[in-house]
Amino acid sequence: MRNEKQYTFYQSPSRYNCVLAGRRGGKTIGMAERRLKRVAASPPGAEIVYIGPTLQHAKDLVWDYFQNRFVELNWQFKPKIAEKYFRLPQNRKLFVIGAEKIDRVRGHKLWDVGFDEIAYFTKPLKDIWKAVRPALSDLKGTADFGTTPDGKHSDAYDFFHENLGKPGWQYHHWITLDNPWIDPLEIEEAKRDLDERSFRQEYMATWETYDALAYYNWDDNIHIKQQSPINYDLNLHLCFDFNVNPTTLLLSQYYGERMHYKREYSFNDSSTERTIHAFCEDYKNDAEKLSLKIRGDATGNNRTSKTGRTDYQYVFDCLNEYGFKYKYEVMGANPPIIDRVKIFNGWLKPLKGAPRVEVDPSCKDLIRDLSGQKLDGRIPSDDGNLGHKADAAGYDIYWQWACESRKPSGVIQL
Repeated sequence: MRNEKQYTFYQSPSRYNCVLAGRRGGKTIGMAERRLKRVAASPPGAEIVYIGPTLQHAKDLVWDYFQNRFVELNWQFKPKIAEKYFRLPQNRKLFVIGAEKIDRVRGHKLWDVGFDEIAYFTKPLKDIWKAVRPALSDLKGTADFGTTPDGKHSDAYDFFHENLGKPGWQYHHWITLDNPWIDPLEIEEAKRDLDERSFRQEYMATWETYDALAYYNWDDNIHIKQQSPINYDLNLHLCFDFNVNPTTLLLSQYYGERMHYKREYSFNDSSTERTIHAFCEDYKNDAEKLSLKIRGDATGNNRTSKTGRTDYQYVFDCLNEYGFKYKYEVMGANPPIIDRVKIFNGWLKPLKGAPRVEVDPSCKDLIRDLSGQKLDGRIPSDDGNLGHKADAAGYDIYWQWACESRKPSGVIQL
């Protein structure tokens, strides 16, 4: 393997690996070689499975490749075409199957599974993983998931982001040009044949959408980064948007001229009290070390008809009870939505300089908002209950921007 990123994936010690790669980038070869590596490390009687979108697709991709590699490696093997596997020494088996027949794995004890081109599976990925995951338990089997992207709001996109940052999971990304066997002139030719978004999706391996997005400068590969623990020498921002389903609280810190989103709190059918209480319980032992800034939705200053209290009063009460120090930084009225989104996009991808926003992969709802919220005219749409985490981050960034450019007007200081 001459592709260094492909080789990093091949050598990965992680139990689970997600691979996003450009066309002709060497993903399928990497997936196939990983299966062979796992075969070599397997105990007698082990079962290894390669899964493509369909049986025919899987066979087209790797059946002949495996046969040729067995010969090169001088491995004894016997193809069992009807049963869709290769019999290898000491009763090991390497299956090549399609995702449409995934129930075949039930009852098996699997050593390793490779899912290839998962963006093109027709069966829901959650159902496929539900069938396969128990089969890995007995032997603590491994699994890899690879694909070229096929747009946001897809099963594969959601699956990748649901597992980003989880213990034992590793994310790998490379573009077509990372494969040294590809002629750069071929890439230039492709640029003349494809529109910009199609080229980015197929050759740069980016998740694209063909609908108007509110946060059009968001890029998973640039903005999603594992964040360091909270730095007690810096202010910690508590960023709120007030909504019952779900509630919203983001934790961020500003340093290196970037806003770093480190954690999110999100509870369905809940309340401001429960949300801030969860934060206080999580950080009660650090109350004396933390210096908090309260930022967010100005409508939280409105009194409710049921209790006569505001959302922010509940926040203050809980923070006071636990002994936290805080400063209140909320405008008297929310900035215009168009302006807030415009500033946010400017921070995501400035005309000059580096991006100014980073999001930890654990912030699933924030990532979902920034990657998928569409526009309704010039205003972000709330279809799909999207937008609450992005709103909270937007208030945070807008305040920071206003502080850097001018003193905010209409500020409530408590």
